[in-house]
Amino acid sequence: MTSQSPRDVLSGAMFLAFGSAGLWFGSEYEVGTASSMGPGYFPLLLSSGLLLVGAFLIVRGMTTKGSPIEPAFLRPFALVIGAVVAFALLIERAGLAITAVIVVVMCALANRDAVRWWEIAALSVGLSAASVLLFVQFLNLQMPVWWEF
Repeated sequence: MTSQSPRDVLSGAMFLAFGSAGLWFGSEYEVGTASSMGPGYFPLLLSSGLLLVGAFLIVRGMTTKGSPIEPAFLRPFALVIGAVVAFALLIERAGLAITAVIVVVMCALANRDAVRWWEIAALSVGLSAASVLLFVQFLNLQMPVWWEF
């Protein structure tokens, strides 16, 4: 049987792999009941959902025509992963405001389409200010806002 939509079949296989891994790693936890949930209840529920979605995608990929798998681009992947790593490394040293600007700029540069610098600047400053207001002012989280010497 040949695949009509390799993109759906591959994503379904990915969901099946994550669901199976979740069931495997969560098998040692006590599940409990719906009224008295144990620590394994949610991993079992989530993993089962992933398995169902994966099976649905594989069946759909085998029966309906879809688009082929496009080649992957390294730049967006590297910049988004780099932004997560930069956040982890900078949040304590540079503070939330500067770290948010750096993360937004890195993620905006991951876009393959042309991006205007003034849009990136406005977005990064706006999201940085919103992050500081939300997390530091409203939620009172104890984190540095600016760099510490």
